[in-house]
Amino acid sequence: MRRLVISSAVLALTALSPIACEAPAAEGEGEGEGEGEGEATEDFSLVETRTIEGAVPLVVPGFAIAARPDGRFAVAWFEASDDTVECDLFAGGTVLGDITVLKVADEQADGTIRTRVVDDNVPATVEDAVDMDVTPGGDLVISYLGGEVTRTFCGASDLMIAVENGDTFTTRAAATTATTTSPCRGSAGGDPYCAQGEVVGLYPGISINAEGAMAATYLDSHFGFGDTDITSSDLELAIGTPASTTLKSLNVESGAGYYGHVTLTDSGTVVVGHLVKGSNQFLDDDDRPYVVEKGIYAEVVTAEGVLNSSVLLPGVETASRVATGSFNGTHHVAVHQRGTESLFLFSSSDDGVTWRPSPVEQRGRTGRDPGMVFLDDGTMVLVYGHCRADTNQVLCDARNDGVRIAKRLSTGQFSRFDVRGDAEDLEGIGVDVFKSGPREVVAVHLNASQNTLLVYRLGVN
Repeated sequence: MRRLVISSAVLALTALSPIACEAPAAEGEGEGEGEGEGEATEDFSLVETRTIEGAVPLVVPGFAIAARPDGRFAVAWFEASDDTVECDLFAGGTVLGDITVLKVADEQADGTIRTRVVDDNVPATVEDAVDMDVTPGGDLVISYLGGEVTRTFCGASDLMIAVENGDTFTTRAAATTATTTSPCRGSAGGDPYCAQGEVVGLYPGISINAEGAMAATYLDSHFGFGDTDITSSDLELAIGTPASTTLKSLNVESGAGYYGHVTLTDSGTVVVGHLVKGSNQFLDDDDRPYVVEKGIYAEVVTAEGVLNSSVLLPGVETASRVATGSFNGTHHVAVHQRGTESLFLFSSSDDGVTWRPSPVEQRGRTGRDPGMVFLDDGTMVLVYGHCRADTNQVLCDARNDGVRIAKRLSTGQFSRFDVRGDAEDLEGIGVDVFKSGPREVVAVHLNASQNTLLVYRLGVN
């Protein structure tokens, strides 16, 4: 069963008039000039900074962080390879495409960092192409865009799942085509490729709950080369375990699935945030037209299989992960709004039937690539890239940018803490976060000018 929830006027008003509704927030900022320095406050402390030595990440595919039950972190990323792959062209002939390598670096019991190759033959990846979680037993599970090369797209084409098995990883293709158990919308003169396609696995997300069940979301771009594929893409779900999954469509033919992120609750509810790029007209069961408009969406699939689809911010664009989280039956979505460079939070206590908006950051330019975790007591922690504290310029301020961590207080306000690098490098790029202890998180980000991955371990008091 699908239920489409149309956003209320207050959500659109929130997007258009952000400053008017912001509550004041407590601030605690680290001021250090050295790499990864920050002054401790009563709410936060920077425990350590680690550099992933030898990592040369590709900026575009992105990277992911996770932590084992004992707190040891692991980071996954893509690197370039000297190898190439031959791609067929529609009009005949061939072209050589790039190959990338998926690597993971994980912290050892003695504090050293081990680097391993997960997949050394991944056709060129695009955008955010990797996510990672951990099983209850402590094994890493990675979802990524990989598999066979496709013609015309000349890049990776499948949703891949890699499961840690001792010192190595076992990989499998979880989705290779657009065929799922869900029907197409049957659009009015729309996309004829809904149930077809070669390019699946874009914007992979993964979540493993305390029972060991897994949910992975991904975008199906059909054939990956035409405007119809981009603006009529599908948001898909692979649900089951790391070893076996069933495929299901959540939002089809609408340009859905961009910058997606997923949370699987212990009760089996799936919460997904994503961007819909297209604006498409369809016919309902009574042949009446309706439009799936552009904007930020939340999809909630209950344990009983009911799908509630909601437009959180109509018409709004983002270029960052649409982060999700859930605690004690309340679901949350965090959105970085492109243009205003603001960060919004939406919450639902009725499985996505209704959502309550609240601002997190509306002054300055901040909120890029948000990630959300919950501490053992239910405290929400958001970690994201911070660009500058004012709106005087569009570009980031290398003297003030970095990683910002925000803890939601009992009042609903946020206490914030900045971890800044030096005054020359652009930092806080591609931030990802994972809970690593009862009152601790680990976060990874990119130092752009040095092309270096940095890991922060942060205490939350």
